[in-house]
Amino acid sequence: MPERVRNAVPPSVKEASQLAAAAEAACANVILASLPQELREELVSHATMLPLMQGEVVERQGGPNQVFFPLSGMLTGVRTREDGTHYAYLQRGREGAVNAIGVARPEVNVGGCDLVVDVPGEALVLDVDYYRMTLEGSPALMRAVLSHASHMISWREQSADCPGHHAVRARTAYFLLLLRAHAHHDEIEVTHARIAEVLGVRRQSISEALGELKARRVITLDR
Repeated sequence: MPERVRNAVPPSVKEASQLAAAAEAACANVILASLPQELREELVSHATMLPLMQGEVVERQGGPNQVFFPLSGMLTGVRTREDGTHYAYLQRGREGAVNAIGVARPEVNVGGCDLVVDVPGEALVLDVDYYRMTLEGSPALMRAVLSHASHMISWREQSADCPGHHAVRARTAYFLLLLRAHAHHDEIEVTHARIAEVLGVRRQSISEALGELKARRVITLDR
């Protein structure tokens, strides 16, 4: 009985199909979705897919930089002041990227925060040197990054005076809403200590704020 021969997909066709599928998945990130298909595939082919595990520090303050394009989940950049206290410098999900702006200048080290996963997910990660070279040669990527930078500057201007003008309760509620939006779920896993670190306030203040929100039936708590 003659042996059946399975029709094999040529490696080049299979790899191209996998790359196209990966580039399509990358459209979950708003910046990557705005790019031409060919450029997006080029970036994806040089990227690493990084699982984002809750509580994991994916980059250290003062350390080497990588460029993160979250596809899901949320990253929070936390800076340490000279007195040892902490505060949130940035929050990014699929709507943006981390280090995509600052690394455009090679003489600048933008590793100014610990980058911590607050909502699990995944991100595409690019080497800084490759990203910088691509950015310099691609008007489409430059336009997308500058648009992102414009949104971030506007957000920073609006939130710069937040600690001085908004009560801890309001800031806590806002952070919980961010977590919920990126988790796409009503149940959020976060500790009092973590919220305090992000907002740069005492843990007791967070406990009081959460107690007030619970009393108003805005949230429920499960210790």
